[in-house]
Amino acid sequence: MCNSLSNYYDNYFRVGAALNWLFYTKDEASFPDIQLVKDHFNLIVCENDTKMVGVYPKPGKYNFARSDAFIKFARKYNKAVRWHTLVWHNQSPEWIFKNRDGSLVSKEKLEKRLKKYIFKVGRRYHKYVSSVDVVNECISDKNFDLRDGSEHSLWYQIIGPEYIDKAFHWAKKAFPNSSLVINDYNLEIIPEKREGMYKLVKGMLDRGVPVDTVGLQMHISVDYPPVSQIEETIEKFGQLGLNVIVTEMDVSIYKDDKEAKKEVTVEILEEQAKRYQEIFNCFKKEAEKGYLKDVLLWGVTDNFSWKNNFPVQGRTDAPLLFDGQGHKKPAFYTITKE
Repeated sequence: MCNSLSNYYDNYFRVGAALNWLFYTKDEASFPDIQLVKDHFNLIVCENDTKMVGVYPKPGKYNFARSDAFIKFARKYNKAVRWHTLVWHNQSPEWIFKNRDGSLVSKEKLEKRLKKYIFKVGRRYHKYVSSVDVVNECISDKNFDLRDGSEHSLWYQIIGPEYIDKAFHWAKKAFPNSSLVINDYNLEIIPEKREGMYKLVKGMLDRGVPVDTVGLQMHISVDYPPVSQIEETIEKFGQLGLNVIVTEMDVSIYKDDKEAKKEVTVEILEEQAKRYQEIFNCFKKEAEKGYLKDVLLWGVTDNFSWKNNFPVQGRTDAPLLFDGQGHKKPAFYTITKE
C-alpha cells in the first residue's frame, strides 16, 4: 500500500495541491488536513492569497501577510512552491487600471505599475518559488485568439497584446531561477483554444520571450474529455520544446453544468476512480517522454473544493482524492496501485 502520493510518483513528476488560507493560518491540532499535505504532496500553491487583488489592494500599499504565512508553511514542511498568478484579467485590483479621476490610465503608466509589481513580488519571494504563473487565462473563449477588452482584459485593452511578452521578460529578471508558466483552462477540451495557445507560445518562442512551461488547468469531469485528447494536448506543447504542468486538476462527478445535485454513491466513486487511474497512467507516459513535470490538484479535500456551489448553487461536488473527512477515496488507491 502506498503511504505517500508524492513519493509514489517521485520518478515521474511532482504532485501538488492548492491550499486555502486555513492551512497556513491554523495549526495541526485545529486543522488536521495539514497532515494530508505533509504526507502526500511535495508542491503547493495558494488558491487565492497570491493573486494581485489581495497582495496589492491599494496604490503603494502591499499586503504580504497571507503570502508570507504561505511561504513560511512551505519552508516549515519542505514543500516546493508555485506562485499563482502575476497577471490575470480577473482578481486584479480595479485601481491599477485607473487614474484618480476614474479614467483609464495610459499604456505607459500601466506598464510601469505592472513592472513595479512583478519586481516587488520577485524581490520578496524569488528564492522560494520554483514555478510562476506569469500570465493566466489570456486565450479568448470567443475567437480563441487573445482575450481582449470585450472579455474583461484591461491588460490587453490598455497595453495591447505585448503585455504578455513584457510580463515574461520582467518575470525572468524578477524570478531568475523559476519556471515561467502561461496557464489556461479547457486547452485539453477545446481544440480551437489549444490551437490558439499553441500559436501564442510558438510566436513567443520565435520572438525570444522566456516562456518555458504551459499550464493545463484541467478542471474536467468523469466522462470528458477523452484521455487521448489529454495526451494529444501534452504532446503538442511538449514537442514544441516546452514543459507541461497540470495546474488545477479536479474530476467532477457531474457530466454537465446543469445536472442536478446527486448523492455520492459507491458506483460514482468507482467511476471517478477509474477515470483518475486512466489519466494518471497517461501522465506517467508523458512524464517518461520528458514532457510532463508537475501535477497539482485544485484542493486537498472535497469539502473545500471550489466546485461546491459552482456552477450550480446548492450543488456539492466530490472531485478530489480525499473526502470531506480527509479519508482516501477509491481514486487515491487506483492511482497508487503497485
